This record gives sequence, structure tokens and C-alpha cells, in this order.
Amino acid sequence: MVSIKSLHGSAQLVLDVTGGVTDIVEKMHRTIAREVNPLNRLRDIAGKTPEVRRGYTYQIIQSTTSLLKQGLHRSLDGLSTQEERSLSPQSVKVTAALNGVCGDHLEASNNPLAISMHFRNSQGETLQPGSANVSDMIQNASPRIVVLVHGLCLSHEYWKGHNEGNLGTELQSAHGFTPLYLNYNTGRHISSNGKELSEQLQRLIETWPVEVEELTLIGHSMGGLVIRSACWYGNELDLRWTKRLKNALYLGSPHHGAVLAKAGHLLTFVMGQFRYASPFALGRHTSAGIKDLRHGNLLDDDWKGIDQDGFHPDSRKPVPLREGTRHYFIAAAIGKHMSDFPSTMLGDLLVRLDSAKGQHSDDLKKLSIRPEDCRVFEKLNHLDLLDNKVVHDQILGWLA
Repeated sequence: MVSIKSLHGSAQLVLDVTGGVTDIVEKMHRTIAREVNPLNRLRDIAGKTPEVRRGYTYQIIQSTTSLLKQGLHRSLDGLSTQEERSLSPQSVKVTAALNGVCGDHLEASNNPLAISMHFRNSQGETLQPGSANVSDMIQNASPRIVVLVHGLCLSHEYWKGHNEGNLGTELQSAHGFTPLYLNYNTGRHISSNGKELSEQLQRLIETWPVEVEELTLIGHSMGGLVIRSACWYGNELDLRWTKRLKNALYLGSPHHGAVLAKAGHLLTFVMGQFRYASPFALGRHTSAGIKDLRHGNLLDDDWKGIDQDGFHPDSRKPVPLREGTRHYFIAAAIGKHMSDFPSTMLGDLLVRLDSAKGQHSDDLKKLSIRPEDCRVFEKLNHLDLLDNKVVHDQILGWLA
């Protein structure tokens, strides 16, 4: 059954897409009108060019779309805020994918589909740090907490994998951790999610039913970058949760950028150099989170004041690993050996080995990793890291 919230958000997104497509077509028509007949530039001044009439047409389309949005909000806002049944796992995954692609737009447009950052317990129930129901929702709370942070376009559901158990429950059974699963909008800037995670971890520590002795964070893909960003901002404010952070694990995290993000940016940049192709450079409309993955931005300073669609060098501020915390790195390679051409060039298909291992030609950006705290698993791809027994066994061994 489709929820009112999903219906509301989907309808609003369709109207937003309609407006975006209208903008693209209008820009294309303007380019053609000016380039086919240079005299049109003179007619523009006199206000007699056909382009002006086309402009009125596009204004009508955009005005109609705006009126439909207003009517949609008035008719469904009240219903969307009512308590609804839990979404199915498939609906959660679809919503997570939408947030990864255009989550910053969903948030800016107050779309009900925009995911608000929150924790979930092992039963999938939403847990809000600072609320009165924390003790009720966490039975037999342990002084050891592990928080699992998913990657781009994913959700807490992906930690379940194809097996009955998952990494969180395995850590609970083997080492007494209480597992929590973070759910968040991966289309936002990594630094925005990092700052919010830092704040939520602080509230979690303050309201946990027992005194927290140990905190462990595990991030897959983008989730590892969100963890590093949270550590930076937590240290800047000297928050108490950072003193409890004993371990941080990064599974296939693109510490220095992801292959597809770099390739997509290059294609968008090249298309932007040609008049007729420029309106179709759709990479400009991808989320801030995806654009951050080009280099692996962690801080506001890495993207503020910078044209992220332009071609610019890696100007990130170096962010060293937090001292006092043990950092573990896991990477995957699709080849049979790390030295194979596919493994060297493609890594796990999304993240190259050097990026996942924190290696960089600039010593300031290179992450200092102890050899015993880094493992590369062959014949695995990016998503295999979420639900692979060998990977889980390695993590269980490290955290024993």
C-alpha cells in the first residue's frame, strides 16, 4: 500500500522534474535561435524575436507547475504529517536511492521523501537520541555501542544482506556490542552529514541508559567519509563522544575520490564546453553528495566558494585520522590478485585500491595506516563488503 507521504513526495518530485526539463528545453531553443540566425540577436534588442514568444510559453508552463505544487502542498501536507505504517524494505531502498541522486534538492524543497538522519535499533525501530523512549527501545543496553553507517544511495536495510544475521548482530553476539544503524540523506554534502552525526552521537552518549565505555563506528563507502567528517567536527568542539571512540572501520571508503564520480564529472565538464550539448550535461543536477565523492570532500571549506561543476584540482584541506582511535581499512578488488590490471585500475568497480587504502601522492593528504590494520579482499566488489563472511570474520577478529 502506497503511503500518503510517498505519494506526496513523488508527485512533488515529478513536478520538480517537469520544471527542470522545461528549463533544459528552453535553454536549447535559445541557443538554436541565436546561432541559426545571427540577426535574431538584433531582434532581441527590439523585442521582436520569436524567442520572446517562446519565453512566454515556458513561463506559462513554469507558472502552472508552481500552482500545482502549491495545491499539492495544501491538499496533502496535513495527511503527510499523520502517523503512518512502516514502509516496506523495498520502499525504504527506493527512497534511499532517490535521496542519493537528488537528496539535497529534496531537502531544499521540503519534499516529504527527504530522509532525516536517525538511528535504528536491531528491530528496525527509529531511535531519537535525547527522547524519553531510548531506555524502552534499547533492551539490555551495553556500555559498548557500534554504529553502522551506510553508503551513497543505500539505507540501513542493506546491512541485512542476504543472510538472516548481519554484521551488527554478529558483533552483539560475539563481543557484547549494542548495534545501531544510521539512516541519512546521502545526497547532502558529506560535511553537513558529518556535523549532524557528530551532534547526534553526542546526544546518544548523554542519554544512553548506561555509562558508555566504548564507541565503535563502521562506515561503508560514503559512510566512512561521513565518520571522518564527524570526527573532525567533534574534535573541533571537543565533544565527549570523541573520547569514547575506540575504533573506526572503513569498508571500501573513497578517501580520495570514487572512479564513477570522477568519470561523471569529466563527462559533464566536456559536455558543458559545447553549446548544443551543454543543456544536456545532467551531471550538473546530481546531488551535492555525489559531487563530494569526486575528491572525497569532508569539510565545508572543501566545497564552499568552489564551482563543483568546473574543472579544478584537488584543493581539500588535509584531514588526518583522529588520534586516540584505532582505524581499520578494508578494500576490495575484483581481480584474482591485487596486482591484476582489473584490480589495479578498477578496484572494487567503484573505488580504486589506492583511494580505499588512503594512499595519495601528497604526503599531507596520505592517511597514516598500520599494515596490520588494512586488508584487501580479492574477487569481491563494492557491495560484497556489506555481507561477506570473510570480511565479517576479519572485523570480528579486529574488535575482539
